[in-house]
Amino acid sequence: MRFFRVVTVTYLLAGAIVNAQSSPSATSTASVGTPTQTPPPLTVSTLPQHLDAARYGLHVENGILSGPGAAVLTEAINGSHYILIGEDHLTREVPQFTTAICNLTAKEGLAGMAMEVSPEAAAFMMRSVAAPDRWQQMVAQTEAYPWSIAFLDSRQENDMVAACAQASHNPDFHLWGLDYNFEGSAGWLIDMMLAKKPGPQTKAALLRLKTTEQQDATEAKAKTSALFLLSEKSQSEINEAQSAIDRDGGAEVNGIFAHLVTSYRIYREYYRDGAASDVMRAMLLKTNFRDAMNRLPPSEKTGKVIVKFGDSHLFKGVNDNHNLNLGNYIAEAAEMEGAGSLHIRIRGADGTAARFTGYGKPTHVETASPAAEGEPWLDPFVAKAIPGEWTLYDLRGLSHRIPKPIDSEVLRALDGYDFLVIVPEFTAAEMAD
Repeated sequence: MRFFRVVTVTYLLAGAIVNAQSSPSATSTASVGTPTQTPPPLTVSTLPQHLDAARYGLHVENGILSGPGAAVLTEAINGSHYILIGEDHLTREVPQFTTAICNLTAKEGLAGMAMEVSPEAAAFMMRSVAAPDRWQQMVAQTEAYPWSIAFLDSRQENDMVAACAQASHNPDFHLWGLDYNFEGSAGWLIDMMLAKKPGPQTKAALLRLKTTEQQDATEAKAKTSALFLLSEKSQSEINEAQSAIDRDGGAEVNGIFAHLVTSYRIYREYYRDGAASDVMRAMLLKTNFRDAMNRLPPSEKTGKVIVKFGDSHLFKGVNDNHNLNLGNYIAEAAEMEGAGSLHIRIRGADGTAARFTGYGKPTHVETASPAAEGEPWLDPFVAKAIPGEWTLYDLRGLSHRIPKPIDSEVLRALDGYDFLVIVPEFTAAEMAD
């Protein structure tokens, strides 16, 4: 998925405040005329000396956490209602870790999990979650509608959701899809609306959309045109279909079409202003999460909630894309509720991950490492990781124990999450295609 990086006013203001707080005070006790000594900024190269006391070994096997880090995580999870897992996508190890968190969380009651997928993708997953041919259904879906479902078309992610649902012992276990629809999903959504047997005007409009979408998909495979949800020319047909749907589409068709339109607008905004598109998407995630929590009946509100997204989405405070995203919303909501949120980031020291290529083409395997991802802030954590083991860093309050000023990206990494897990080597996920 795309991550947009742009400096916002909020981030500039935050940086100004940090600089102001770390500069020598106007009422310093230094004698007048004596130059004040400002310590050099802490950079990633000087961070390792502060990490030893915050480091724990962690073992994950057969859905169980063990080792010194397991006790630290367990205590933190027990005191939190929302458990957020920020990841690097499409590896085997993150679902393995998440399954272990589900098993641990389920002991106190697990209401469900929110993921970086659309509501339609989550509903598809839950319809097959207990079926013996669950994975085969996802493979068939991917073949019929390429790029219609993100992430759940990884076998490890798919197995993880099934394992978490089973571990919850909750017949009403929820999988909340909070995100927009994936880039190739328009044909699937149109067929879904047609299956609702709308009125004649809506049916005719949807069949016209379907013809256009199929043509766009064929041309996208040949790289001669954009997919329907990405194409500027789709706007006029969407407007025409909206008028028909308003007349005789019915409530269900209106709901699905609204998701299609929202997805289209976010994708189109990306081409105009990537940062603005990211903010639109963040608003969608926050709105959908709020609505999902509000819909829970009182009997389920005590159950814990796991939230698993790309790590840029789950920061407390301003994230590494310089916006206030879902993680910050949950942190503030949890504080107001007195419920507590726990933010865990999991990254690899080395290894591989599956990555999407061109539309209609199989995913491929890419290197997943700090150097490959262009994230030097990870280097000291990797350097201090326990050799050959998963390493858990307790980041809570660490920035306050380090001399100021602190490099801004290091500070963001320390304050944005409560824990960081370093996996020695990631392995690319098995994909449905």
